[in-house]
Amino acid sequence: MKRHLGVFLLALSLTVGLTGCSGGVNGEGDSNYSYDIGTPIVRGNAFNDQGWALMEKGQYDSAITQFNKVIADNPTDDEKAEANNGIGWSKAYLGQLKDGMPWFEKAKDISDDAKIGLAGAYLQLASRSDMEQVIDLIFKQLGNENPHFKYVARRNTKVSDAEAHAMLAYAYAATGQDELAREQLDYAKELSPVWDGTTLDQIGKVVEFMLQ
Repeated sequence: MKRHLGVFLLALSLTVGLTGCSGGVNGEGDSNYSYDIGTPIVRGNAFNDQGWALMEKGQYDSAITQFNKVIADNPTDDEKAEANNGIGWSKAYLGQLKDGMPWFEKAKDISDDAKIGLAGAYLQLASRSDMEQVIDLIFKQLGNENPHFKYVARRNTKVSDAEAHAMLAYAYAATGQDELAREQLDYAKELSPVWDGTTLDQIGKVVEFMLQ
């Protein structure tokens, strides 16, 4: 029963925290992502840059149009992954993270941001097999099985390194791997300059409740 309640609470916190409403770690947009609209990616991918600029303004449908231009313009593998990742996050902001899953799937082999988006969607789906997918995406694929991996977002996903570790902590707790869950939660706390009252705090309280 405790774990079922935890799933319900997490769905609420992730809806706030991983679809752009948390404003980052401290509520003021200070997540540890690296994002510079003026820095060209690969060959000066203007349409991808324009797409993310439109997302910053909340113009998600217009952003998708820009990302589709990339896909239609004989892109490199990296550019195509960036565009599919952008569509995934745009779809997520328009609805829920699960709405971006098909595009995250297309991008995840190249884009760590897509891995995080896809992991967030699986967290919201919340079955045990979904939690196992989260562990695979974050710990194995993104982190290369290093428990102290570092996630630095290439684009402004509004998900910090600490939040990635908190997501993994939840997935471990939900699959009964309590020791690993505590390790990830403690590490997330080390990484975050601010904890109380943040999305991280919300997720942490759910994880602590599940570990009782």
